[in-house]
Amino acid sequence: MSSIEEVRGEIQQIDRDIVGLIKKRTELAEKVLESKIQTGLAINDETQNKVVLERAVDNAIEFNLDTNPVKSIFKILIEMSIERQQELSGKGKFP
Repeated sequence: MSSIEEVRGEIQQIDRDIVGLIKKRTELAEKVLESKIQTGLAINDETQNKVVLERAVDNAIEFNLDTNPVKSIFKILIEMSIERQQELSGKGKFP
């Protein structure tokens, strides 16, 4: 049987991995922005946002997770990506 410290250690590593993946996802905003500029798409692409949320819900169902919190997490990830793209284009909230 695992001690609580061992389990917490595993959780800590998973949390670190999650943050690392968020960083990687956010870094891709630059490539996405370049493509959007070339194709004339708006930074906030509602159609793509919908696709991402639907995919997140499908994945949550596949992994037998509550879809509402997963959807909320992905809404935040989408917002982070939009903000990063706006920042890269000079239209961000922060100087």
